[in-house]
Amino acid sequence: MKPLPLHRLNDFIRLDRSEAEAFAGLAVDRRKHSRHGIIRSEGDPADHVYFLVEGWVACRLQAADGGRQIVKIHLPGDVLGAASLALTHAAESLVALNETSIDVIPSNRLGELFLRSPRLAAAMFLVAQQERIWLMDRLMSIGRTSAAQRLAAFLVSIHDRLSRIAPLAAPTFELPLSQIELADVLGITTVHANRTIQQLEQTGMISRSGRSVTLEDLDTLCSFSGVPKRQFRSIPEWVRSIRQQALVQA
Repeated sequence: MKPLPLHRLNDFIRLDRSEAEAFAGLAVDRRKHSRHGIIRSEGDPADHVYFLVEGWVACRLQAADGGRQIVKIHLPGDVLGAASLALTHAAESLVALNETSIDVIPSNRLGELFLRSPRLAAAMFLVAQQERIWLMDRLMSIGRTSAAQRLAAFLVSIHDRLSRIAPLAAPTFELPLSQIELADVLGITTVHANRTIQQLEQTGMISRSGRSVTLEDLDTLCSFSGVPKRQFRSIPEWVRSIRQQALVQA
């Protein structure tokens, strides 16, 4: 079986074999979803989280006027639906954007893992803080930059995250979003989204072929986006102390 994409947890603690096996053992089921398949709907009981093994997933909220907003694009290695563990019912809908493979994890198993493996609990806490930083940057981008800068920031973010999965991959990737979905991500109209893509193409910073996008000038695109380059701390000192305390107690 193909190994799980645990790169996000490894960024913070470098899992040993027993920790990787403990995380893999959380799942009670693996489900496949095709494009537009609903993984969980807004308002459903919030008693599970999901680990994305393959594919892309949209985290979507419904507005009071019936419109929708995609607030997050999930990629392999992401834990989906964790924020709603603080609620009785899910705040978000999780929708497959292409063929996906997802592990289903009951919330009680997650709680048991936190008791057994404090290092894994610490890593998941840090991944949640990373998500918070990304959402802060996205909020700033939507509120204070142009549509072209928002698109640049989004493409750079996707590239950076995909690079963690395949470090040697070229700056070209398939973007499985329709123009309507991309407009939802950027908070603009579909017509404006199309013009914005063309604007970036005309500058030479990106090129397209079908759904494939190439970041032709990554450095310029990063600078143009207006979003700071974040450097996340690998294995913080307080996480090291958890391992040291465990060794002492053993």
